[in-house]
Amino acid sequence: MYLLLEARAKIERANVHIGDVERRVSALEQTDTAVIEIHPEHGTERLIHTVDESAFTDLALVIGDAVHNLNCALEYTWQQTIESLFPAKAADWAYFPVSKTIEDLKVTLKKGKVDTTCPHLFTFIVNEMQPYDGGNPAIWPIRCFANRDKHRLLIPVLAEGHINGIEGQNETGERWYASNFSAPQMPPYCIDFADGEHIRKKGRLTVNVIVDDGKVGCRMDIPLTLETYSGEIACVVEAFESFLESGGC
Repeated sequence: MYLLLEARAKIERANVHIGDVERRVSALEQTDTAVIEIHPEHGTERLIHTVDESAFTDLALVIGDAVHNLNCALEYTWQQTIESLFPAKAADWAYFPVSKTIEDLKVTLKKGKVDTTCPHLFTFIVNEMQPYDGGNPAIWPIRCFANRDKHRLLIPVLAEGHINGIEGQNETGERWYASNFSAPQMPPYCIDFADGEHIRKKGRLTVNVIVDDGKVGCRMDIPLTLETYSGEIACVVEAFESFLESGGC
C-alpha cells in the first residue's frame, strides 16, 4: 500500500518534465548547422558546428520544473510523515532536513529535538536517508538546484559536443574519416584542419547538455542525471513508507 501518494504524484509529474527535457535535447540536436570557413591566419579549412542556443532558455524552464517537483516530493514526504507521527510538530518540523554535512544535519535535528522525541526517526534520517553532501546522491543536489532555481534559471552553461561522420580528403586525394569530441563549452564547436586537407562531409553533432552550479559543486548531465535523481527520490519515498508501516517511532 502506498502511503505517500502526494509525494509519488510529484515524482510522476517530474518524470513528465524529464520526458519533455529528453525531447527538447533531441530537438536541440536537430538545429545543428555546419559550415566550412577558411582560417583567417593560416588559410586552412575550419569546420564549425553550432546549435540554436536560444533553446537553452526553454530547456532551463523545463529542467527547473522537474527539479521543483522532485524537491516537492521530499517536502511532501517529510510533512506527511510528521503529520502522521506528530501532528503537533507539523509547524515546527516543516521542511525536509537537508544539510551540507552530517554533523550539521545532526545539529539541526537535535535543535528540533527529533533525537529525543523520536530516536528511531533521528537514526533513520542520519544513517539511512543521509540527506547531506556526500550522502544520498540525489537529496543534496536536488535541494541545491531547487534553491538556485528560485533566484535564477537553470540555464545549461556547458555542453559537450560530439561530431561524428566527418569525411575529408588530403592533398594526394586520399580520403579519411574522423569524429571529434569537444571539452565542455558553449557552442559553436570548431575543428581546424591541416594544410592541404579538405572536408567532404561535415558530420553530425550530438550534445551532452550540462547544468553546472560551481558555487555548491553540483552538476547535472541532462537528461541522464535527472533520471537518476528521480529514481533516487522515489527510493527515498519508498523508504519513508516502509518506516511508517513499521510503526515509525
